[in-house]
Amino acid sequence: EVIEGSANADAALDADIARVAEVDGETGDSLRRMARAEPGFRPSEFVDGAKQAYEMILMGSDNGEIEDLKPFLSDEIYESFSEVIEQRAQQGLTIEAQFVGVRELSLVDATFDDTERLAEITVKYVGELTSVVKNAAGEVIEGSPTAVKRQKDVWTYARRMGSDDPNWQLVATDE
Repeated sequence: EVIEGSANADAALDADIARVAEVDGETGDSLRRMARAEPGFRPSEFVDGAKQAYEMILMGSDNGEIEDLKPFLSDEIYESFSEVIEQRAQQGLTIEAQFVGVRELSLVDATFDDTERLAEITVKYVGELTSVVKNAAGEVIEGSPTAVKRQKDVWTYARRMGSDDPNWQLVATDE
């Protein structure tokens, strides 16, 4: 009965993985090992959270409000975003951005270090937003408040599985 239960659990996990990534291969294997290290982990729930995190982090960064995002950003990413926001402020530039939505989202890679229990998951996004850059006089110098533009991002999140902190942290960004 116990064996049957674990077979059912494995099948359920594989079905969940199949919704967001290739079941076979390194990514699927890594996701299975993450779930073994932390039984409540579900890849599809991670993807749902990654979708929400993308909007929250992207808009926070564009609007220069990243203090509340600190738990979701590695120190390195936080510093990088802070520098960009500071440079914009020094130039008297402001961004007004509106998030339209995530057009595409795919889990492109997952790795798991069994010894460190460190999980990394890479997600590719195609987001849609409107964005304008204004100078100190309030004049639009770039973008349009009405034209929806597509933005591609590849972000990597990391987390120590089994830790008390439920937050995944953004540890790398790439376009």
